[in-house]
Amino acid sequence: IQSSGSGKTRLVGELRTKGTYILYICERHESSSGYPVSTPYVQKILETIRDYKFGALLSIAIKEIKNKNWSAEEFWNIQIKDDHKAECNDFWRSVFKSLLQQKKLSSDYNNENFVKKLFPDTEISIVCCIDEAHELLTKTKDDKTYFVQWRRQIREISWAGFFNILLSTNGKVGNFLPPVTKDTSSARSHDFVIFPAYLDVNTMDVLAPLAENVGKEYDYKRVVYLGIPLWGSLAQAGVSLINLVHLASQKIRNFSKKNNDHLANLACMACSLSLEVSPRIAEVDSLIASHMATALGVSLDRTSILCTYPSDTILASGALKGIIDVGWENCLDTLLELFSRGVVEAGERGELVNRILFSKAYADAVKECFPSSPLTYLQKVPLKSFLKSLLCEEIDGLDELLKRMGIDEAEIGFNHWTSLLATNQDYVKSGGMKFLSENLVIEAYHRHTAFKMPLGFPVIDHIIPFKYNAGYGIISIQNKNAKKTTFGAKDISSLIQPLNSFGEWKKDYKILGIYIDLGLDRVKAVEPKAELKSRNVPQTRSKNKNNEDKKDEKNDYDQIIHIQGVGSFKCCDDEISKRLSKILFTRPWPLDTQWSKFDEKTDLEREDAIKTFLPLVFKQKQSLVDKWQLI
Repeated sequence: IQSSGSGKTRLVGELRTKGTYILYICERHESSSGYPVSTPYVQKILETIRDYKFGALLSIAIKEIKNKNWSAEEFWNIQIKDDHKAECNDFWRSVFKSLLQQKKLSSDYNNENFVKKLFPDTEISIVCCIDEAHELLTKTKDDKTYFVQWRRQIREISWAGFFNILLSTNGKVGNFLPPVTKDTSSARSHDFVIFPAYLDVNTMDVLAPLAENVGKEYDYKRVVYLGIPLWGSLAQAGVSLINLVHLASQKIRNFSKKNNDHLANLACMACSLSLEVSPRIAEVDSLIASHMATALGVSLDRTSILCTYPSDTILASGALKGIIDVGWENCLDTLLELFSRGVVEAGERGELVNRILFSKAYADAVKECFPSSPLTYLQKVPLKSFLKSLLCEEIDGLDELLKRMGIDEAEIGFNHWTSLLATNQDYVKSGGMKFLSENLVIEAYHRHTAFKMPLGFPVIDHIIPFKYNAGYGIISIQNKNAKKTTFGAKDISSLIQPLNSFGEWKKDYKILGIYIDLGLDRVKAVEPKAELKSRNVPQTRSKNKNNEDKKDEKNDYDQIIHIQGVGSFKCCDDEISKRLSKILFTRPWPLDTQWSKFDEKTDLEREDAIKTFLPLVFKQKQSLVDKWQLI
């Protein structure tokens, strides 16, 4: 089970390089335009499952493969490639002709060595692969699914060297692998082995070696070879970059054009803003099946499925485009509703607000810098332009600071955030990245992504890579929405010391610090203000070669950008600002009418009843103090 475009079919096809024959059955509807195309006679194949003749069909097909004397490579190409369509039709026509002539079940069916005798040279000789396997969930006339009937017939086959594989985008694992609690007594007692729902292999970045124009300079055309193999395959077939981004924006939204499609909006925001989706919610199934989320694993009791959106630059470009096409306001409304239902685990809410603001600023900068170019959100923009699109007012002295740091001509760009997950030392020991490395910054820049630092990471919340003429640097960002202490020199030092980002000292590494106090939790709005702040390190004097006193110049790490109030951000109008303030505090609220509806129009008016369930949380008509005469 894996999302569309992840290369499931091609991955199984690689078994042919090991000498394994793959009997490939694609259950896709015959009228579908998807790839690979539907297997000839696919409806008849389903009928053999319904009529309990699938085992007989398999034995005849395996003997036919042997009689044709094809190699594993030849047989795979016959089934997959269009120029072999007639030969594939002939193969299945011959199989069904022999099945029709068979009066009784062949002795081969019960012979454990049937396959090994025909193909003795390989350990796994034959694999029967059913693609688009969710079609097996259709019910037959006797109200049983094809899948249940297929499974029963497969369990009777004991051929050594023969395996079955199902491929599907359907994230509803319970359809194929019911929860342990639903196992029947026979399921608990039989000797059959249930294989895991996922293979320990992946296809992420598998086409990266195909990229041309390799080198130090950023080339947005290379990113098609990152992420799932779908984009690189289409690029090799001649599909233009703008059409790839358009396809990505359609696929992640499951081709929905509705502004209020909650799942489509959730998918786009989870991909772009690094939202964490709970493994136990029903939406996970649909995100994998229809909205391009990557499935990572299934819990042992088969009730939870872990999914995520890895760093996939083209998909992220489509996701950002999807957000902008339906409007940030619509997507934020969806986010608020999901928070109120407990669907999304936002982590620390203030940091999420940050990611929204910086992502929107980048998108606005792209429009400003490339007014006549197609919007792919893959371009890099000047760092100066990005900062101007971020803030309403220009900051006095900022140009001089950038020039003094040597990054006044730096470029920046990102269309998604990547979460570093190593929140404790155990995760670090197992290979999780907690601190940055210089190579990690370089890769992130060329993957067009920024970093969400691990939950609980000291000092720094987010990091955005940039490139300047002499190398790479980072913007380190700290958000303090509910800061109670006074901002001071220690905050500046923490942001711009390489030790805090890399876990070790990096001499002359360029770090531009940004400290943000949004003030969204205040009763009175914080006055919008953006300015440079200095550590106010006492200046010392030195002697020049003429023995004259001169003041030491400030070093590059004396100043940061200090932003106060959400009104400081150019990308944040009043409507967006209202929604951002709600993001901080929206959670499932028992008095919300969504929990007390008779139908879409009728509120059951249960507020008073709900309050009685929650003493201490709500004021009661008579307190326990009065009831028990506690005072």
